[in-house]
Amino acid sequence: MTKHKTRRTESDYSLTMDDFLESVPVPNRRVTADRQTEEAVVLSVPLRHRWYMNPPLSWMLPFSTHRRIGLDKLGTEVWKTCDGEKTTEQIIDTFSERHHLSFHEARLSIMSFLKDLTERGVIVMVGKGQDS
Repeated sequence: MTKHKTRRTESDYSLTMDDFLESVPVPNRRVTADRQTEEAVVLSVPLRHRWYMNPPLSWMLPFSTHRRIGLDKLGTEVWKTCDGEKTTEQIIDTFSERHHLSFHEARLSIMSFLKDLTERGVIVMVGKGQDS
């Protein structure tokens, strides 16, 4: 009997709000900060090497090996707090206090931003009982 690989669907990864708040955003080790100032940062995320990036096509078309993502002042502030130690809830608490927002206002912004960083490969959300 052979095992078939099945593709996981979005429902396989469903999380409760408590799970998400207890998870820890861990930065991708391969992401580097190219240009960094007090108010902004440009992150460089390595791209997966695809078959069409090989010669002879790569001789004619230069392919980038990295995707660059620019973060503004608030994005930089949140990204710097993703140190692999603080939970999402702690990050939201700190952000809400610093910017005089309610927890729920800050939660909406931070969760959306962390989801975007996760989709772009900048961070990984590590839940309870998982290794980074």
